[in-house]
Amino acid sequence: MIQTYKPDNGLMGPINRFMFFISGFNSREKNDHSTTSEKILDLKTSKGLEALHIDFNLFNMRPIIKNKSVLSMIQIFAQTVLSIKKAKKDYRKEIAQGRNALTQADPAFWAAVKKEAAALGIGIVGFAPVDENVIFVRDHVGNIEGLYPNGIILGMEMDFEKIDKAPEPEAGLEAMKIYSKLGTATNRLTDFIRSHGHRAIACHPLGEAILFPAMAARANMGSLGRNGLFITKEYGPRLRLSMIATTASPLPEKPRKPTEMEEFCKKCGKCVKSCPVGAIREVPLKKGGFDIASCIDSAKCMPYFYEYDGCSICIKACPFHRKGYERIFGNRTQHAASVPSPQRA
Repeated sequence: MIQTYKPDNGLMGPINRFMFFISGFNSREKNDHSTTSEKILDLKTSKGLEALHIDFNLFNMRPIIKNKSVLSMIQIFAQTVLSIKKAKKDYRKEIAQGRNALTQADPAFWAAVKKEAAALGIGIVGFAPVDENVIFVRDHVGNIEGLYPNGIILGMEMDFEKIDKAPEPEAGLEAMKIYSKLGTATNRLTDFIRSHGHRAIACHPLGEAILFPAMAARANMGSLGRNGLFITKEYGPRLRLSMIATTASPLPEKPRKPTEMEEFCKKCGKCVKSCPVGAIREVPLKKGGFDIASCIDSAKCMPYFYEYDGCSICIKACPFHRKGYERIFGNRTQHAASVPSPQRA
C-alpha cells in the first residue's frame, strides 16, 4: 500500500518531483573509501537495521496549495536542501581524513557545547555512546556509512499552537520548518566542535543515519512513547531530533532515567485511540535481532502521513503535549529527580 499510494498534485506534481530531483534527495553519492579499508576502520557501522524510507515525492501538495502556503514550503525546502548538502560535503571530508582516535574533552568543553547549542535554538542536549544496533544500513538522505563512537543528541521544539492544528497543513509545515532549522543548527554545532580540535559528523534530522529516538533513550533524555515518538519532560513528543557523532571523550554523565514517563505511557494509550487509521499497535513488535520495538504499522500510517503532509495527530493527542510533565506529575517526582544518577561504566 505504501508503494502504490500516488498523490493527485496536478501541475505541482512534476514541479515537486523536479525540486526533489535537483535537491539530491534519495540519491546515492559515492563516498571515498577507495584507497584502504583503514579509512573506515574506526567508525561505528550498522549491524543490519533497515530504516523506513520516506519518499518525498509522495507528499500530497494540495493541502499546501489550498492553504496558500506554497511559498513558505519552497523557502523551507530550499533551506533544508542547503543544510543537507553541507552535511554531505562535510561528511565526505571527514572520512577522507582516514583513521581517527578519541580526543580528550573536559567539563568546560561540554559546558561550551551546551551553551552554543542553546544559542542556536537547540532546546535539549543529551550524550550517549553510539550503539551500532541502531545505526541504519542505508542513509538515503545524508549518505552516511559510519559514525564516530560518541553521540551528542539534540532536540528542538515545535510550536504548540501549530502542532495543535494537526492534521492541517500548519502542523506539517511546522514539522518541516523545525527539520530545516535543526539541520542548520546541527551543522553549525558540528563546526563548533571541530573548531575545538575534535572530529565530528552531523546527522541531519531528516537523514537515516541512525535511529534518533533510540539514541535519545540511551541518553536518558526522556522516554519512547507508544506512538514510536520520543517524549521529553520539556516538550513532550513535540520536538524533532538530530545527532552529532564525535571523537570527543569522555562524555558527560547521564541524568536519571525518567521511568515514570514510560509507566504513564503504558497506561495511557490516547495516541493509540486517536490515530485515524489505527496504525499504532497496542503491543509493539520486536525487530528480530535488535532490542527495538516497532510501534507503528507503516502500511496503515504512511498513506495517511503522505496525504496530510506529516499528520502529527498522535503528538496532538499526547498528554505530555497537551498538559506537560509538571502538570501530570506535580511534586511526585521532585525528590526522585534530585537523586544523583549512578556513574556510567
